Amino acid sequence: MQNLINDKSKIFSKNTIICLGIIALAGFLIRLFYFPEGIPITFDGYTYFWYANDLSLSGTFPIDVFGKQVLNNGWPTFLSIFFSIFNSDNFLHYMDLQRYLTITISVITIIPVFVLCRRFCGNGLSLLGTVFFIFQPRIIENSLLGITEPLFILLTVSCLVLFLQDNLKLKYLSFAFLALTCLVRYEGIVLILPLSFLFLFKNRKNKIIIPKFLLAISIFAVILLPMLFLRIDIIGYDGVFSHSADAVGSYTSGKKIIHVGESVLSLVKSVGLAVFPIFFIFAPLGIYGFFRNRSFDKYVVLLFLAFLSLPIIYVSIREITEPRFLFSLFPILSLFSIYTVKEIIGKFNQTKLIIIIIGVLVLVLSIVFLEYTQIDYEHELEAYQIGFEVHKRTSVINEYLPEGKYIHGKDDVFWNLGIFPVLSSETERKVKTIKTYDYNTCQKEKPKDREFKTGCREYDYTSLNEFIEFGREQGLTHITVDNNPNRPEFLKDVFYNEEKMPYLTKIYDSSEHGYEYHVKIFSINYEKFE
Repeated sequence: MQNLINDKSKIFSKNTIICLGIIALAGFLIRLFYFPEGIPITFDGYTYFWYANDLSLSGTFPIDVFGKQVLNNGWPTFLSIFFSIFNSDNFLHYMDLQRYLTITISVITIIPVFVLCRRFCGNGLSLLGTVFFIFQPRIIENSLLGITEPLFILLTVSCLVLFLQDNLKLKYLSFAFLALTCLVRYEGIVLILPLSFLFLFKNRKNKIIIPKFLLAISIFAVILLPMLFLRIDIIGYDGVFSHSADAVGSYTSGKKIIHVGESVLSLVKSVGLAVFPIFFIFAPLGIYGFFRNRSFDKYVVLLFLAFLSLPIIYVSIREITEPRFLFSLFPILSLFSIYTVKEIIGKFNQTKLIIIIIGVLVLVLSIVFLEYTQIDYEHELEAYQIGFEVHKRTSVINEYLPEGKYIHGKDDVFWNLGIFPVLSSETERKVKTIKTYDYNTCQKEKPKDREFKTGCREYDYTSLNEFIEFGREQGLTHITVDNNPNRPEFLKDVFYNEEKMPYLTKIYDSSEHGYEYHVKIFSINYEKFE
């Protein structure tokens, strides 16, 4: 550890610390600017919220959250520590805290990013590397969701940085960070292979390498295994090795092999969405510049890059376009990007000026991208507020995502703030949603069984009558329609031609209450439907 302290004294000069502080502050402020004030966390973040809440209140690890088992419980477990010392009767305050934590984690990630870049370049270019990372628009957007990626990225890049140090104790520490990485997201386990190989290869001439390696693995196991045993005891499987094996097994058995062209297209889309615009411009040339002169450290970076890429390949095979699985590569892409700048500096010989210009360019590109892709928070806030009206008036309705994500069918607490905090098990299931899907989107495989080809997981209906007939069996009581143009035709028909359906009685119209987001709720009269 002393070596790292000494190195810090050389790397982190007073001016460098000031510059890092300014970059961190700017990164924090831009995240605050896009902070979704007054809007609940949804989807995965919502599950992590309740897991952390239940753990903080009960002091025991939940079996599930609303029937869903949480495999990657490292992040909500960490989050629960802060929930336990926080005090409010408003669930939104806890969700804001969740977002502030992911924002803070995202910002402080510039420290290991700087150290990574500094391993290969001088202070000026390394500071620019932190700019590439902290102002990457996808990273900014992701940091506002309250989910696992910010902590996962911090741990993976810290693991890489520690392993690159010459001090053996720090290499041991990298195995500890890797264990924590696996607890946050199970796909982190893939890094044990390159880490083990590189550790053995680097010290292959050391006569006592095996005992040293066993010590490293022991550190990894001591941190990782207690949580895995706890998971096995609670949910029946460890969630790391079990799911890694399932992922490999299911897609090598031949049972779920899909069209190669579709997989490649999904991969290209995911990568393109993730790296555009900043890394799309700066990273490609930098990759060539970085590997032009080879060294052991660069091979370490290469193997980390390769193995951290496996999850994005896996989800592409499943035809899932999900850029966030690539975000753990962004510290490395930041490193590659400064090598592009290094090439530019070599031609123009204006180091400081070029670094400043490119830093400003990165910031401008990021803001332009964020403004172009920015979520309409006014619309989201209206969707959330209208969700209260839907929740209050209905029991079983058609699903209407994405606006309908605020209809959390298992918790009245979202509409009764005064009773919070409560355990998720103490909340009431009030609203049930029935899935719908555009007929033109999906191809029927087994019409009689209402089953569809892989990639089309929702139900498909050709008419409103067909949907109501099916919904009757599920207790369908209401139809909710809106002015979203992406709805199935039968729902759009209800919205624009309600007079054609005498068996539907309108009980709510958001336009009558001053909302720009237009939603109508109809109750179903099954006697008239007959």
